[in-house]
Amino acid sequence: MGPEEKLFRQYYKSLCHFAWKFVGESSVAEDLVQDAFIAFYKEGKTLENEAAIKNFLYSSVRFACYNYLRHEKVKQRYWNVIGFTEEDDRALELNIIHSEVIKEIYRIIEEMPFACQQIFRMGYLEGLSNLEITQKLQVSVNTVKTQKQRGMKILLKKLSPEFIPFVIFLLKYF
Repeated sequence: MGPEEKLFRQYYKSLCHFAWKFVGESSVAEDLVQDAFIAFYKEGKTLENEAAIKNFLYSSVRFACYNYLRHEKVKQRYWNVIGFTEEDDRALELNIIHSEVIKEIYRIIEEMPFACQQIFRMGYLEGLSNLEITQKLQVSVNTVKTQKQRGMKILLKKLSPEFIPFVIFLLKYF
C-alpha cells in the first residue's frame, strides 16, 4: 500500500463525515472530499508532518463545503427570483400541449361554414349559453343546437386522435 492510499484510508471517512455535517448530503460530501484529495495530490504536497497534512485536508474540505453552500444559495436565490419549481416543468409541458390543441381547434374552426363557425365560437370558446347566442344572433334555439352539434362533428372528424381527450377536457372547463 502506497503512501497516497494509506493517507486516503486514514482520513477519507472522517473527512466525509466532516463535510456531511456542512452540506447534509453524503454523495456531495464524498465528492468534495475526493476533490480535496485530488487537489492535495495534484499540488504534489509532500508534507512530512502528519498534522500539516491533516490541517490541509480539513481546511480544503471546509472551504469546498463553504463554496458549495454559497453556490447553492446563489442558485436558490435565482430560482426564487424567477419563481421556478419542480412543478413548473409539468405545467410547462401541459401549457405546450394546451397551446397545440387550441391551435388545432382554431385551425379547424376556420374551415367551418361561417354560421357554424360563429355559433361554435360563441358557445364553446366564449362560453355563451344557447339562449345568449339566440339573443345575439336572433336565431332559434334549434339552429344554435344544430350548428353547435355540426361544429363538434366537424371538429372531432378533423382533429388528430391524440388531441381528442384534451378537447373533451378543455370543453368541459370552457
